[in-house]
Amino acid sequence: MKKGYLIAIVMLLLLTGCSGKAYSYNPDHSSIFLAKDGTIKSALVEEIDIKAKSEELESFANTEVEDFNMLNAQNQVKLENAGIKKNIAKLIFSYSSFECMEEFAKFTQDNSFDLKSVEVYKLSDIDISRMDSIEIPVGIKGDYIAIIDGKADVYTEGKITFVSNNIEFNDNTAKVDGFNYIIFK
Repeated sequence: MKKGYLIAIVMLLLLTGCSGKAYSYNPDHSSIFLAKDGTIKSALVEEIDIKAKSEELESFANTEVEDFNMLNAQNQVKLENAGIKKNIAKLIFSYSSFECMEEFAKFTQDNSFDLKSVEVYKLSDIDISRMDSIEIPVGIKGDYIAIIDGKADVYTEGKITFVSNNIEFNDNTAKVDGFNYIIFK
């Protein structure tokens, strides 16, 4: 009898998608990724002409990360992925904070995004009515809000349900410019 209930619960969870679809970060162009817990990642994706190897790219990127972390605080930046496929080089970094991402971009002369601030909140943890310039239309569903000032291609960990300023979005991606906020599940 207990086994039957367990199987029924597992099937129900599989059919309903329990917590919804989780999105991974595998960008095909330079962008940032915002996780539900506020973690920020960035990708630098560029076409290259030289016959470089993935190992060389990874070694170079690791040296940059180590040099930056030694000048600042250890483990502020981590290299998550480095590789070259069909003359496309891709580097993915994770950061301890937005400020860290901003400083690392200056340190490495990465100009693939131009951001002044990025913050992610769980909607249930904040009072939107006390925030100037943020008005969520009635009926919009979502669990998280990303408040972004600047220009970048943005991926979110969950499905986007709304982006301010009539910015077009698709599934979990949006291209923002200026002050915008993104609601996502």
